[in-house]
Amino acid sequence: MSSPKKVKKSSKPSGPSTLQLVKDAIVALKDTEGSSGAAIKKQIAARGIVKSNALVNKALTKGVDTGVLKQVKGSGANGSFRLDIAKEKQAEKAKEQKAKAIAKRKEKAEKAKAAKAKKAATAKAKKATKKSVKKPTAKKPAAKKKAPKPKKAAKKPVKKVAKKPATKKTPKKKVQAKKTAKK
Repeated sequence: MSSPKKVKKSSKPSGPSTLQLVKDAIVALKDTEGSSGAAIKKQIAARGIVKSNALVNKALTKGVDTGVLKQVKGSGANGSFRLDIAKEKQAEKAKEQKAKAIAKRKEKAEKAKAAKAKKAATAKAKKATKKSVKKPTAKKPAAKKKAPKPKKAAKKPVKKVAKKPATKKTPKKKVQAKKTAKK
């Protein structure tokens, strides 16, 4: 019988990436004309980090391809390299803009939630006031039904007024309305 083989999972190496190490080495070398690949490799080794030449060469070519590094002389992994500051700044600005956009979206979402909560609260308040308004109106007709009791007419004191002599009124003639024919 054969026992199942255990497959080891490859773990990511701890620490900064090789490209990050290359960038740090270029900054540390402070060469305005660009740092050679050999000088970069020596700088990484001086920090006590062991990276194979192949990994450093891949990081150099990847840095040039992505625009993080600018190749001043040579081609491939050979030649002189320096940081492409303009593209790096653009990348940083893009990250900042994305962060700002995300922050604005979150802020708008929070405002929308607050507005919805406010609307819900006002709607509940309106419903409560409508209910309280409806209750008294329901009581008023009931009060009117109880109220119709025979009322006695209040006697008012009558003042005697001197009568004027009656004058004859002439009857007014009735004016007939003229009918207009429809056209």
